[in-house]
Amino acid sequence: MMQYYAPGKLMISGEYAVLNGAKALAIPTNGFGQNLQVNKHQQCGHYWESIDTSGKWFEATFSNDLQQITSSSNHLQAHLIQKLLQFIQRQKPELFEQTKYFKTHLNFDRFWGFGSSSSLIGILSKWSGIPAFDLLNISFGGSGYDVAVAMENKPILYQLSKTKQLNRQVYKNKYPVWQTVDFKPDFASEIFLIYRNIKQNSRDEIKKYQQKKPHPEQIRLITQISETLLTCQNLDEFENLIIKHEQIISQILQRPMVQHEFFSDYPGKIKSLGAWGGDFILATRQQAPAYFKSKGYHKILYLKDILG
Repeated sequence: MMQYYAPGKLMISGEYAVLNGAKALAIPTNGFGQNLQVNKHQQCGHYWESIDTSGKWFEATFSNDLQQITSSSNHLQAHLIQKLLQFIQRQKPELFEQTKYFKTHLNFDRFWGFGSSSSLIGILSKWSGIPAFDLLNISFGGSGYDVAVAMENKPILYQLSKTKQLNRQVYKNKYPVWQTVDFKPDFASEIFLIYRNIKQNSRDEIKKYQQKKPHPEQIRLITQISETLLTCQNLDEFENLIIKHEQIISQILQRPMVQHEFFSDYPGKIKSLGAWGGDFILATRQQAPAYFKSKGYHKILYLKDILG
């Protein structure tokens, strides 16, 4: 049996603007990720099974040559898995000399937006030896930062560059570049992640964003915020940075900041994480757990635990 692992991810800063070349600060989610087990399948054809915290949520079988989906619980998902496996087969046919039983296990709810897709790319890359961005190019889309996090398993500053960098893959006609960084602020115990009980479709939100035209100065400021978050000394400075970030993205999207729209009475500061309108938000100050539980939000994580 072969076993592989990739972590989930969170983008702390740079959402949306990363698509226009801004630097994004992103972290792996300590304790939350996806495993892949690959075994020989004892029956005819290849079998794929996916499990998360609620149990089995997807399964499919494919013909020996991967040309047919012989059964599936979700045809769209099966077609995506087939496309990835066919691509791997073309590059590494020796991996499919025997029929395979693939089993993935997410130890978080797949609706959280923690990176079920990017961690899948990560584990398939580790199993096959094919560069992760080659797999991403034919599948999910997005900026690719999440795949870089899955491969590094460390905090990163990530950017889509117009200039080719040594040993980096081309992605969507740009070049992903990143560096691992230290991000473990002394005040992490005063920062919380709250799930809003809504799953946001990142791909749909990206399509909407691509109709916007952010000013180069806005992109420069987002990069500056991402870099400064690594060195800020106290919670007050951190709060000033995330609110400045929220204001810029609010101007670009022409949407109200989440704190103004839903939590205007909260005494700390709140920032959206990822696509606006769902998934997780970040909140500062120790009042967060009691406040958000009173509002009906019961999935609350500590940033210090996520950072490990």
